[in-house]
Amino acid sequence: MNSNPKPIPPHCDVVVIGSGPAGSSTAAMLARDGFDVVVLEKAKHPRPQVGESIIPQFWKYTDLLGVSGKIQQAGFLPRDGRIVVWDGKIRQIQFEKFGYTIRGGLHVERDRYDQLLVEHAATQGAQVWEEVVVRGVDALNTGQPCVLYDDRRGNSSQRGQIACQYVVDASGPSAVLASQLNARRLVRGDEKYVGLWAYYRNANFVASDRKVYGPESVTRVKPVTFICSFEDGWAWHIILRDSTSVGLVLNTDRTRGKTKTVQEQYFRETCASIPYLKELLEPATFIEGSLYARPDYSYYSEAVCGDDFFCIGDAATFCDPIFSQGVVSAHYNAAICVWAIAASLKNKHRKKFYNEVFRNRLLQYYGFSRLLAFGDFGGEIVNPDSVKALITTMPRSELELSLSASKTTNRSDNLLRMVREAGLTTQFGDDALYDKSETLSALQW
Repeated sequence: MNSNPKPIPPHCDVVVIGSGPAGSSTAAMLARDGFDVVVLEKAKHPRPQVGESIIPQFWKYTDLLGVSGKIQQAGFLPRDGRIVVWDGKIRQIQFEKFGYTIRGGLHVERDRYDQLLVEHAATQGAQVWEEVVVRGVDALNTGQPCVLYDDRRGNSSQRGQIACQYVVDASGPSAVLASQLNARRLVRGDEKYVGLWAYYRNANFVASDRKVYGPESVTRVKPVTFICSFEDGWAWHIILRDSTSVGLVLNTDRTRGKTKTVQEQYFRETCASIPYLKELLEPATFIEGSLYARPDYSYYSEAVCGDDFFCIGDAATFCDPIFSQGVVSAHYNAAICVWAIAASLKNKHRKKFYNEVFRNRLLQYYGFSRLLAFGDFGGEIVNPDSVKALITTMPRSELELSLSASKTTNRSDNLLRMVREAGLTTQFGDDALYDKSETLSALQW
């Protein structure tokens, strides 16, 4: 995407900080509805992002955006569920068993996926500026916020500001507003986690028939996302078209204070020692310089919205990504944010009500994602009754998929307990909720 050569305007209706799935989706829908939207993105697309697996629920949001056709034409690899090796037990989930027979999940290069979404936002009328770094926001909660930025296009940096009615922080882990408001909090617990990921070329992969194939078969055999636990945490293996995304989620103590060279050595040695994963990587070549690290892996903001701002996506909350909820969560956050802003701009006397609805819905979904990721709540800003209400209204296929996914690890007890308390096992029966997650005796290496 070419940088916008025009000067950034002095005012607009909505400023969106960041152009990941949450920010671009918000900008596209608001611009389509006739609002004046400016997107400020610190990087230049395509930008480095982790190679990612996406669950089938995301299609309903891309349908809402009107971008599903472009995603299908982009040629991302279809994925048919996941195979998980956890505490020595092997379980498989296939999306088609939950009714996702035509449009299932995908393995996507997020740099391309994100670029596709921001380009779509521009076609809907959003004004997008790349290489513009937001420094903060003045006059929050006054009804006339002013976004301060450094315009780094070209060879120099120029400071500027843009006034608006609403600011949407979709800045990802930078969490511009949560940081400014000192509202970002790590999830409490005995351990803190870091994510490390990198890329390999010519790795083997696991397919839905439980067999292992070489990379030359990736266009004719549908892969699955491969997950496995190990002593210090868990690992992922996601084959893409030209490389394979491999990641570790583990205790921060393992890499704290280490240089990137030492982190890379630890990463490669650990991947080469994990059963199953090491066999998949045996013929592969590590791509030098591809290691990334993300500390403070699970967090939330105590200020997800105010009179004139909304925080969405990773700028609001982030959970352990073990169940691939991230992209779907971003799209969902965008949808409820757009609803709240559009309603508030049309009925300003009710904006406090719309803000409260937004806050409740965002934290409700975060609570559900957190219940999946950790198996508990921790009591932090999460209302169990609200999460229970979400569970009771979810489409059955989505609930069954979530329950079956949680069963593949050791984190399902509290979710099942909540389902029972909501009376859903009386309606469905325990077996009906779980029998679509299949136990395997072995993989065919």
